[in-house]
Amino acid sequence: MIIKGIALSLALIGSVGLASADYAEGMRHYEQQAYREALQEFGDAARRGDADAQYMLGRLHEAGNGTAQDFVEAHKWYNLAAARGHRHAADARDSLAERMTAGQVAEAQQATRGWQPQAPPERQEQTASSQQQTATSRPDIESLSDRQGIAEIQRELNRLGYDAGPVDGVMGSRTRSAIRAYQADMDIARNGRASADLLKRLRQTEQEQVAEVSEPPTMASSRVALQDDFSDGDYRRNPAWTVLSGDFEVDENGLRSIVAAGRRSDRDTRDLSTDRPEELGLAVLELILEQTSNNRQGEGPPPSNPAQIFVNAPVDNAFRMELELASRQRPGSLQLGLFQGNRPNGTGYRLVYTAGARPGLSLIRLISGNMEVVARHEGQLDLEDGQFHRIVWTRDENGRMQVRVDDQRLLRVQDNGLRDPFQGVVMANRQGDYTLRRIRLEE
Repeated sequence: MIIKGIALSLALIGSVGLASADYAEGMRHYEQQAYREALQEFGDAARRGDADAQYMLGRLHEAGNGTAQDFVEAHKWYNLAAARGHRHAADARDSLAERMTAGQVAEAQQATRGWQPQAPPERQEQTASSQQQTATSRPDIESLSDRQGIAEIQRELNRLGYDAGPVDGVMGSRTRSAIRAYQADMDIARNGRASADLLKRLRQTEQEQVAEVSEPPTMASSRVALQDDFSDGDYRRNPAWTVLSGDFEVDENGLRSIVAAGRRSDRDTRDLSTDRPEELGLAVLELILEQTSNNRQGEGPPPSNPAQIFVNAPVDNAFRMELELASRQRPGSLQLGLFQGNRPNGTGYRLVYTAGARPGLSLIRLISGNMEVVARHEGQLDLEDGQFHRIVWTRDENGRMQVRVDDQRLLRVQDNGLRDPFQGVVMANRQGDYTLRRIRLEE
């Protein structure tokens, strides 16, 4: 909940506007995994009221990067960033609160109430007209070289909450991804290109506009259908997961599944070749369907044996699923999704992650044995960095779906092919080493 006193004090300070030099320097250190230096730079900007820097401080304290892990401090910075309208901070704060005790949350809220920005005197005395003058004093677009133009685009993207990386004028994959994410939010062509028209539009875009169009509609009410962090050490109870095939275990990090590459028939080798990992995810689903068909017709064992597990968790057609996942090897493929009826391998939606491939993430619809890709992230998605990654998948009552990975929206589509409620969650590991640390499903 946004604290009125905080909101008032922040409003008196005024909008930070352009991302500060401290924030840009902090992002440069963060990209290089120099977390202590990033902590210092973000701290300087955050104490002056920079919402982006406050959000990044929250991430550093939550993960324990560059400092001791401190959920109370992370919650405080997320809360402050949310009060300034940062588009991801409220979700990050609420997700973190689920892992905290009531006492820790109360302590963090108290720290938030007592916080005051440390703006320099000249900033406090700045009037609305001087703020406007600062905004209009940005370099003229026509006078910029190509490298300068890219640097200005990076600066504006970072200002709006899109992680474009260091403001260095180099057009890398991170900057392209940030451009595509912005273009998707603005419902314009997703070409990932830097241009004068893009820079002009970025300069005219306010953070409030981005937050309004990027966040999925808020549901009128919610009910938690599934919540499990496997802290009891047993996936068979509270709630009860059921293994369909393969091996699963619970260790100190969560529910783990390891499937090594095995011998395959000629057909399997063609479909699941490690030389073409981009086809692995789709081939896995074909094999699952083939397994169901073969078992039903008595034609013998399936050609492969993925590790599969499911849990019954009835949920409405509109849902929000949040999970934390770690991947430790590639190539490989993991599917996780919702199923309808009493067949976990049957009708439903599946997210397919294919490690180290393009597309790295696909959203697939299964109906009566027919499979269709309804959305895909064309870029490569690398989760094999030793970290847990947060995935949020939402669907509203109109069939609009979004999938975010680490607060970056990778998929957005409207699909009304499935209108009935879902019965539960299914996960299938065909090849790889994955750990599911936490999952929450609500309608």
